[in-house]
Amino acid sequence: MDIGMIALIVICLGLMFLLAGIWRQIKKINQVLDEIIEGKTDRRILIRKYSLLSDTCYKLNQIMMDNKERIIQTKRQEHRNEKIMTSLSHDIRTPLTSIIGHLDAVHYQYVHGEMNAESVRQAREKAYVLKDYLDDLFQWFKINSKEEKAEMKPLDIVEETRAVFANWVAAFEGNGISYDFVSDMDEIWISMDRVFYERIVNNLLKNAMEHSGASKIWIKIEQTGITAAVKICDNGVGIPEKAIPFVFDRLYKADDARSSKGSGLGLAIVRELVLMQGGKIFVEPRKKGSCFVMEFPILEN
Repeated sequence: MDIGMIALIVICLGLMFLLAGIWRQIKKINQVLDEIIEGKTDRRILIRKYSLLSDTCYKLNQIMMDNKERIIQTKRQEHRNEKIMTSLSHDIRTPLTSIIGHLDAVHYQYVHGEMNAESVRQAREKAYVLKDYLDDLFQWFKINSKEEKAEMKPLDIVEETRAVFANWVAAFEGNGISYDFVSDMDEIWISMDRVFYERIVNNLLKNAMEHSGASKIWIKIEQTGITAAVKICDNGVGIPEKAIPFVFDRLYKADDARSSKGSGLGLAIVRELVLMQGGKIFVEPRKKGSCFVMEFPILEN
């Protein structure tokens, strides 16, 4: 037997061993894939680093990890949607039932005179509560579905904040709340969406007036380097330290100190609108009351 024949036999044997090894690896891969199909999403394909199939297995593992993450996110979203629907059912039904009760009392003449007027007043008040809730819900779904787009334009944040704040003066005075507006700059120019910013400030002021039990609400605007900070503060009961990390979570309204009425979406909407404009928002720790701080990058020119 010549050397060429021996070499050919060795090569054939080597190829047979190689193919046998690849076949065993493919069987292992199929076993793992079968287990994943059965629901064992934590399984991964283990293979030698320099195997011919190592790159393929790495990509399969990456696909499985991404798929697992998508499954987790889908389940979280389903849980959130269930929570929203549960909240929706309760928070709409309660004021709606009250409205129907008051209007029925008027319609069937169960009440007369001053009681009649009071029933209408209470029905009207509950109708506005219901409208506010539905507005928040509609706004949240628009943000969550990525329908909302920020139209960024140069804006003097000092003047814009002052204008929004001025619209609340009558409400503050009507509720016996003192107020103040302070800025260390006459003007600070920011790139932002005017409509979004007005919603943010209105939501935070409404939150302070309705939930904090404050006797004073104020806004302070500061410029620090390339950042403008807008602080909306109150001297009310404050936010428990344990609740601060969760105040911007949707449907979170479980703190004992502040009022729990409302949709639980207001601050979540505020955070999303701030982030959409390149800013950030957080709660500044205080010994008394609460202070929501928004920071936005200042325009260079």
